[in-house]
Amino acid sequence: MDDTFALRLRHARDERGLSLSELARRSRIGKGTISELENGRRGARLDTLFALSTALEVPLGELIPSAGGDEPPVVAGDSVIATPLATWRSGGETIEAYRASVTTTTQHSEAHGAGVDETVTVIRGRVALGPEPLERELGPGDSLRYPGDVPHVFTALGGEAEVILLMHYPASARRERHAQ
Repeated sequence: MDDTFALRLRHARDERGLSLSELARRSRIGKGTISELENGRRGARLDTLFALSTALEVPLGELIPSAGGDEPPVVAGDSVIATPLATWRSGGETIEAYRASVTTTTQHSEAHGAGVDETVTVIRGRVALGPEPLERELGPGDSLRYPGDVPHVFTALGGEAEVILLMHYPASARRERHAQ
């Protein structure tokens, strides 16, 4: 990851008044790892980015670094390699769009923030995804919206697949978390 990611992470933590120890506790990521990320000495995988964005109560896109130049940023997990396409707000909800390649390795995702949903539309190939153990199989043209605030899985079936992923972050969930 680049300095932009390090700066975004540190800014988000400082803005919320969280110590390294508190962010480590909330995200279940080691304090040393977070320090290395904030100092640009280490890169973050998709699962780490999700854990941090959930703990900081920000959409994933607020932490994704820019790739620099004309290249779009890319984030990777066990099964998913995603490129951000757009972010917009509608009725208080923040929606982030990603184009993602999915491999046959299963991506186990922890619960994201309260009220977060995911919508996946398959472009090419077949995938199994959704809350564990209720995954659904989808093919080209199929879409599914499911809760992202519970553990869920993502895997391609029979070879690599390509999808559009929408992350829905409701404003009401952020307000409820801030009120606690």
